Amino acid sequence: MADRSKAEVVLRLFGVNLEQQGRGFYVPLEMLAIARGVYLANQEDPEKFAGLLDDGEDTAYRRTSHDLARRIATDTEPVEGNGELGKAIELDSPETLETLRALFSSLLVEIPGRRSKPSWFGAHIYPFVGELIHYDAVERPVKRVDISSKSSPKRRMQAQKVTPRSKVPSIERYLFRDAGSWAYKVLRTDHDHGRKDLTRHGLHDLVKDSGTPLGNLAKALSAHDFDYDEAPVKVSDKEINLYEDLSPWPDLLREGTCNIVTRTATVPRAKRTESLMHWIPYCLARHQLHLARAKLGITDPESILLDFGNEATPLRRESQNNLTGFRNEIVNALNVQAQEMIDEIGPEGDDTRKRSYERFAKNAGGPVASPRAFFSETFAAVGALNATTGRRHFTMKPPMLESLVSATVPHGTEMEFDKFCALLHKKYRLVVENKVAATSPLAYEVDASVLDHNGKAFREKLAAIGLLTQYSDATSMVRGEPR
Repeated sequence: MADRSKAEVVLRLFGVNLEQQGRGFYVPLEMLAIARGVYLANQEDPEKFAGLLDDGEDTAYRRTSHDLARRIATDTEPVEGNGELGKAIELDSPETLETLRALFSSLLVEIPGRRSKPSWFGAHIYPFVGELIHYDAVERPVKRVDISSKSSPKRRMQAQKVTPRSKVPSIERYLFRDAGSWAYKVLRTDHDHGRKDLTRHGLHDLVKDSGTPLGNLAKALSAHDFDYDEAPVKVSDKEINLYEDLSPWPDLLREGTCNIVTRTATVPRAKRTESLMHWIPYCLARHQLHLARAKLGITDPESILLDFGNEATPLRRESQNNLTGFRNEIVNALNVQAQEMIDEIGPEGDDTRKRSYERFAKNAGGPVASPRAFFSETFAAVGALNATTGRRHFTMKPPMLESLVSATVPHGTEMEFDKFCALLHKKYRLVVENKVAATSPLAYEVDASVLDHNGKAFREKLAAIGLLTQYSDATSMVRGEPR
């Protein structure tokens, strides 16, 4: 009851289930798995982009588990009954298996702050090419696996090899928590049809079969997966609410994603994928914060102070205070939302439901810790915070900064540095230097000289990753992709 009540409160407030378990990179991994699944479900359709980002709340897609590749990557024993892993997939030598293990272990998504080696189902492969994209999976007792008379001969043969007490791979949600479905819904409901069409083409280029040696190897291994979709599954996103009337972030996600995925001629596929992996969760975390502040009746847009310096300054302290304040606002908003739901039940309503909501109306600890952690740990995962633990402040590490620039500067254009900083403030309320800070309340909190030094450090960061060119002392240009 408590878990269900929390999910109801979170869903009403944010429009989607936001939990610590599904933080950070799991958001774009889920979204790409849906897009890849749509591609797989429509491969035989003569229309090249059939199904991708189509209208309608029901989306049909096929899921790939990549359970074998993930077992190889994490050095996990094969499914009981299949014998040695190398024999199960008919490898010619132990050296081949070791080579595959070295390759796929290097392709696993790094989760900042993870303290122990994950099980195979907690390890996800970075989607550098379409064939590497996969859905979530868990281990279940064999009796939970649906092996019917309609199953393929391969599936029935696999079932015969396992014992009744075996645990086998089963495709289902574990770390994917619908945040990726939220992102996919944001893109498929884009009212700018020209932009949506461009995004569809660019996204298709990321999720389609690459035909590369790596892609062919991944596809060959997936043919030996224990669990896979023999037919597309239909999933509805009807319960997901985008709250576009309350937050600008769904449309900012669409605009930034379009800018990222359409750089097909100038940016390698892996770099576009990396930018998307950072941009999508960042937008959702900002959307969460915006909705929390709207619930509290805070009308002033949040300003985020990015610290690019190498030492403690008043600017850093203010940025740390920003983070603490935002986390508290998310908790307070959950409390307010829960109280509103209690009031809706009324004095004559279900007392059990009211008691279940009261935990979220008053408590700032355990009951609200997970959705609050989604915000800060997503920021930490994508590099929008300096660290995953300890005293943290807002910044942007190189991959996140590259993603931000790629999402903001249209393909094939350049932008003067001062205009770029002004645009970051106007669009995203990001403050990095003195001229922008002068227009916000931060001007009264941080000395102008400190902000000026921070702006210079920001300029140097952009130059170091190849996104800024200094033409003269007075002219620096920011561009969306390195030369």
